[in-house]
Amino acid sequence: MSSTGRPQTQATGSPGAAVLDDVASGRRTVAEIAQAHLDTIRALEPEIQAFVHLDPRAVRAAARELDRVPPGSPERPLLGLPVGIKDLIDTDDQPTEYGSRLFAGHRPARDAAVVRMLRDAGALVTGKTVTTEFACFSPGKTRNPVDLERTPGGSSSGSAAAVAAGMLPVALGTQTAGSVIRPASFCGIVGFKPTFGAIDRDGVFPISETLDTVGLLSRSVADASAVFDVVRSSASRGNGRTGFVRGVDAATRIGFARPVEWERADPSTREGIDALRLKLMDSGLEALETALPPDFDGLTAAQCLVMDFEVSKALKSRCEKNPEMVSESLLEVLRRGASISVADYSAAMELAERCKAMLPDLFDGVDALLVPAVIGEAPRGLQATGDPLFCRSWTLLQCPAISLPLLRGPNGLPVGVQLVGNLNTDDNLLKTAQTLMDWSVEFAQP
Repeated sequence: MSSTGRPQTQATGSPGAAVLDDVASGRRTVAEIAQAHLDTIRALEPEIQAFVHLDPRAVRAAARELDRVPPGSPERPLLGLPVGIKDLIDTDDQPTEYGSRLFAGHRPARDAAVVRMLRDAGALVTGKTVTTEFACFSPGKTRNPVDLERTPGGSSSGSAAAVAAGMLPVALGTQTAGSVIRPASFCGIVGFKPTFGAIDRDGVFPISETLDTVGLLSRSVADASAVFDVVRSSASRGNGRTGFVRGVDAATRIGFARPVEWERADPSTREGIDALRLKLMDSGLEALETALPPDFDGLTAAQCLVMDFEVSKALKSRCEKNPEMVSESLLEVLRRGASISVADYSAAMELAERCKAMLPDLFDGVDALLVPAVIGEAPRGLQATGDPLFCRSWTLLQCPAISLPLLRGPNGLPVGVQLVGNLNTDDNLLKTAQTLMDWSVEFAQP
């Protein structure tokens, strides 16, 4: 139990797959599924506060319309699946305020591309979830369902909390530093950040041209995979890269890497990852020690610089017009970014490109790298959203990454591990993540 007396959440089962199966088989209508989720939201939302906008009447009406679609329609592969939309992503039928008072009541003219694809596939858009201010670091109102006294992480705070609490099976998030991986880790669920550009960003509020990536929060790898298969870009679907070449019967190979910041992880996190490696060595999966190139040591600082520079370019003029409506933490980011020279920004980008060129060699012979997702358990308090330290370098490199709820901290709270794949190997990363989750369940059996 958590300190609040609520059951601790964990990513068990595939509630999204269960919904899709129920609708396709005719066991439940979309209206019944919608009402069940609305009932859960009504019961838990006063404590967790995952939503910034929710219209139950509109959800019920949309569900009734979806019940007109023949079950099992191949054109509607997500028929009846409730999905939450991070409030950084435009919806034409609901306000989209980007977590900022500057956009209070804002109504976009059209859906973001990813929302349109979800609707076309039969998904049931179920409310807008809380984001931090412009997806930066000033927290919203959301609490962690595992422990209401702790942050759910950010910036995809509401999406992670809603999924972890069982309010929704799947929700959209975005990541510019660690905003999918970190909240997934803190809330004990799966967070998938695909390769940069694999999901269309049209209609997603831009804060960093180089870093912004649309991702998914779910309770299982299978649910994330099912939604990703629908919303991914055609270029992502056809890239043909599936990881290193190996024999048909070869075991999954996971490289355990220690980034330069390794010692900044909590001792329990480091010990948990080391123990995981030793357990894998006794199984059918292969665990290898993988050294990161020395140039990678500078990537975290480079990501901070690139993010500050691009966020300042995107937001400074807009925020300076009404500074009283902007948090001090964001204003500090904008000031810091404005002080960065073009030469320093270019040097950071050059480092990123140089390290990207090393990725084929780094991933040669392994399906994925396993690194920390977070420093440790979700910090106590709601004044901050935690440190994205272990996500920054991989976001700058634009690699796909996924957080898996495989560890527990000293207080019994969830701590994710991060699997990272080579560029454009999203399918292989998801397959490897599923293999690791299956192994973890089998290993836990008495």
